[in-house]
Amino acid sequence: MVFRSLVGCALLSCALASPAAARPTLDNGRLDELSHYEVLTFNDPFKNGIDRGKAIGVIDATPEEVFRVATDYAKYRDFMPRVVRSTVKENAIDHALVELTAELRWPAGSSTVTAKYTHEKLPGDIYRVKFGMVDGSLKQYWGSLYIEPFAPGKTAITYELVAEPDTIAPKSAINKGIKRSTGNFVHALRQRINDLHRLGFLHPEPIAPRPSDARSPLVGSPPPAPTDDSSAFKARR
Repeated sequence: MVFRSLVGCALLSCALASPAAARPTLDNGRLDELSHYEVLTFNDPFKNGIDRGKAIGVIDATPEEVFRVATDYAKYRDFMPRVVRSTVKENAIDHALVELTAELRWPAGSSTVTAKYTHEKLPGDIYRVKFGMVDGSLKQYWGSLYIEPFAPGKTAITYELVAEPDTIAPKSAINKGIKRSTGNFVHALRQRINDLHRLGFLHPEPIAPRPSDARSPLVGSPPPAPTDDSSAFKARR
């Protein structure tokens, strides 16, 4: 309980001190929901009637594991809701250029965007990913991921999204879809990580790049090997 309170204070203080981190301010009740694996969703007014959607959830993994899966853009088509194609056009250590096609609900419909993703490793085992559209069928598409330790063996992820389809649909319908999309992203990412752990394709320690194994759904990860679940995570204090 003391540790969770300390984590909650850290989350709250960071939220107040750094709005660029995109993390909502959470009271004790919402922090308790978060610790019980609820995915919390929010909408903040952005501009011209469009909201900025936010979702935050906790995943049983290290921040490095979450970052690795969240930036495996070529696999988005395999686990992200409504994404039917994901192609990495350019890939570097600190950025990637990705083309995504999704079959979205009305009013967006079939949409394609090319977005640039930039990656940062911050002190305290924190990762930040920012993305923005460089081309595509939407009016705007940008957002961020903020990945940070929550408790030993657990990571909090905050996903922020602004997306506006090129349509005359009511802003209320667009905003409802944005909020729903942020929560779906966190749920899908958490399920993907749980599945990779269960199958033995994802491990908490960084793994040196190696030729991709055809049996592995995660690019560059080794084939399955027996692991001791009791020592799967290192405590982070």
